[in-house]
Amino acid sequence: MDHGNRPKHRSTLRLVEPELTLVRRGDGPDPRMVELVRLLARRAARQVYEEQMKERRPPRS
Repeated sequence: MDHGNRPKHRSTLRLVEPELTLVRRGDGPDPRMVELVRLLARRAARQVYEEQMKERRPPRS
């Protein structure tokens, strides 16, 4: 194949993607992690609450 006549588009077609950084910047906890922990805690609390409500229901006769 002759690639000499083909324009070089590879560098122009690259999309600028955000870089994933796991390095903390600044003091304190990462706000994304805090939000994730809150979400998981709410989910766990909801599941425990629902299980407790199932146990408290009197059996229907």
